[in-house]
Amino acid sequence: MPTAMPPPPTTQSPSAPAAIEARSPTRVWWRAYRHHLRVLRNSSIAWVTGLTGISAGVVVTFEDRIGTEAERQALAAMEGIPAFEALTGRFVQVGTAEGFVLSRWGMFGILVAVWAMLAAVKLLRGAEETGHAEQLRAGALTPRGLLAAALAALFTVYAILAVAIGSTHTAVGMDPATAWALGGAAALLAATFAAAGALTSQLAATRRHAVGLVGMFLGVTLLVRMLAAATATPEWVWWATPFGWMGFLHEVDAARPAVFAAFAVLVTVIVAGAFLFARRDLRAGLVGSAETSDARARPLRSQAGLAIRLTTGPAMTWGVITAVFVAALGLLARDFVEAMEVMATMVEVVRELFGLVLDTPEGLLAASFFFVAVLLAVARAGQAAAMREEEATWRIEHLLARPVSRTRWLATRALTSAAALLAIAVAGGLVGWAATAISGAPIAVGDAVLAGLNVVPVAWLALGVGVAMLGLAPRLTAPLTYGLVLAAFLLDFVGPFLDLPQWVLDLSPFRHLTAVPAVEMNVGAALVMGTIGLAASIVGLLAFRRRDLKEA
Repeated sequence: MPTAMPPPPTTQSPSAPAAIEARSPTRVWWRAYRHHLRVLRNSSIAWVTGLTGISAGVVVTFEDRIGTEAERQALAAMEGIPAFEALTGRFVQVGTAEGFVLSRWGMFGILVAVWAMLAAVKLLRGAEETGHAEQLRAGALTPRGLLAAALAALFTVYAILAVAIGSTHTAVGMDPATAWALGGAAALLAATFAAAGALTSQLAATRRHAVGLVGMFLGVTLLVRMLAAATATPEWVWWATPFGWMGFLHEVDAARPAVFAAFAVLVTVIVAGAFLFARRDLRAGLVGSAETSDARARPLRSQAGLAIRLTTGPAMTWGVITAVFVAALGLLARDFVEAMEVMATMVEVVRELFGLVLDTPEGLLAASFFFVAVLLAVARAGQAAAMREEEATWRIEHLLARPVSRTRWLATRALTSAAALLAIAVAGGLVGWAATAISGAPIAVGDAVLAGLNVVPVAWLALGVGVAMLGLAPRLTAPLTYGLVLAAFLLDFVGPFLDLPQWVLDLSPFRHLTAVPAVEMNVGAALVMGTIGLAASIVGLLAFRRRDLKEA
């Protein structure tokens, strides 16, 4: 008669407590938090370093930029002029280093908001669409716990941004109280739009809808700032938008406690809303339907179709941002021109400092596309980072296991991104033409389109560098590509005041952009940048074809 098997032991093995502890909610939450920090790490290093360096460079070079009393009086004359305040926010003592830096953050703040909202949507709704959130929520982590881990990681990055701005600006000679107030406000502005992205990620069923909703919030807050700048608008309207609060950080307003209180209340309310709607099923939402979107989506018949689908969403987002910015300036074209007619000194100061011609509609449109050039270069760096993410998460393994070569995959993704960039630039030019026509200071449609095409080679160069990094150093694709774009802008922005050799300054591609259509395009520089971008892409293609796939 066979002997019965003994029952399994009831005592736990020495490794059991450790296994149970590893699956405890607290430990799982901590691992999710660290995972989100790793996802944010590369792009955050580039953004924090770039924003801090550019802003600190404004402080360092202020005396060289605005060194005479006439130049400072010209800056002071800009205070209270609606056309200028609608563009950069409330002006307070811009003839001082502190006031001048704070006025620049009317523009830098837009970049911070875009960075924060896209990062939040990527961590939350983006992770659901790629299937990563399902693995995180399959264990001890609740939906609200996952949301808390993502927000904690985002807010950690913004706390680092606050410390970086406060410490560096103090070190380069800015008033310490103002420097730390600026750092705190910049971090809270980022937290506001990250929280908004987290909320829309709960409300919308797809990443595209989430980005669209938070983009609408960004647009409305910017429009309120433009309304607040109008002469007949009461002063309290500045307090109706977080972009207006940044204008009350100067010590003469004595409003810093109110600014921080307003940010704290707004962030708390938005975060509470996000947690309220966080208890939902995966891929569910009040706006749109993931299942409906999947059912209505046309079947993909080629890898090119997949590349187009992956590129369309980000391209639409950056296209809307570009259109809103160019339209806002275009609608102010007549006011700018009229203001410049009585500010000849200011026109000369801007011409000498930045090479811009603000007393004509063409010059104003050219000025808007200098900022668009930076946006589009950052966007192309983001596309290179997205290609790397597809490899790091093994999503392309399913394609490469079929009759799709590595060269074909990467070349198709790069060409699709380049085509999307061209479409954004042309559309931006057309929007600028329509806006100037509405404002009563029309320009030729061909000139407007040429202004958009003028910035394309710079962005193509950034894309080529990103493809090269993907092939040669895949894990450094995001930080190096973002970092090089921001370093190039910093070199162009600050370099002339650091007594650097001319050949060093010429390394920045932004330095070779001319104020098209106010002046002729630098065709030679455009061809050189396009050629370098193409050569870098070819190098990346060859390197990617020969190396192994690498995970994150």
